[in-house]
Amino acid sequence: MTKNILEAVNIVREFFGIEDYPGDFFSRLEKVDYTKEYRLLLFKEDIDKLSGFIGYGVDDLAVICINYKRTYGHQNFTLAHELGHLFLHKGVSISDDDHALGYSGDKVEKEANEFASELLYPEEFLVKDHFFAIQQDLYLESNRKELGEYIDKLCRRYCLSYEMVLRKLLYKNRQAKQYRKIRKEIVKAIGGKVSEVFEKDFYSVNEELPQYQRFMKPYLELEEKVDRLVAKGKIGKATGESIKLRSGVKNS
Repeated sequence: MTKNILEAVNIVREFFGIEDYPGDFFSRLEKVDYTKEYRLLLFKEDIDKLSGFIGYGVDDLAVICINYKRTYGHQNFTLAHELGHLFLHKGVSISDDDHALGYSGDKVEKEANEFASELLYPEEFLVKDHFFAIQQDLYLESNRKELGEYIDKLCRRYCLSYEMVLRKLLYKNRQAKQYRKIRKEIVKAIGGKVSEVFEKDFYSVNEELPQYQRFMKPYLELEEKVDRLVAKGKIGKATGESIKLRSGVKNS
């Protein structure tokens, strides 16, 4: 990891008051007025094949959109990835599909992935988790069930996908090329798919839950601003309602 990425991660940690790792980054953002404090507008929408994107509005307002039809760990990594673009490639509008958040060879995407990985799962914690796995013999083929349960625990601690955490540990243990084989062995050992055995709503999309729905905060903020303009006589009521309709605040 290059010096500029580490510096950007440290800036973000200080920026958002992160002492170690953020865990569920969305929950952290809910505690602050990030639109005012951080010049950031966050949306969660169904954006089809994209995992997320970042663009810019008036006065360098950063607009980030996350696809809520992805598992929550995937959403969390996407948010960190887009923040990587903000702090490393500011001013450049970028759309990211699932491939971009994986193992893209593109320099810009690789930097954003390294940024997100270090921010959400810092190297010092990865080293500790890897050492624990070694101490407990979790990498032995006979302990696939225990390894599977350990990965689940880490996924929920760092709010990351099962694939990402398992791949990172296997990479540390020089078994990265065996990922598919070991993943299949884990599934067999735990008695089913990860989303069936562990917390289903974390590993699969459930649109009945808030984390898998459209994020209404930016729309409510827009509605309040429009209503204030109408109340002050800056715009007419019909104009205000039209703005709300076009912006998705209200349905036709």
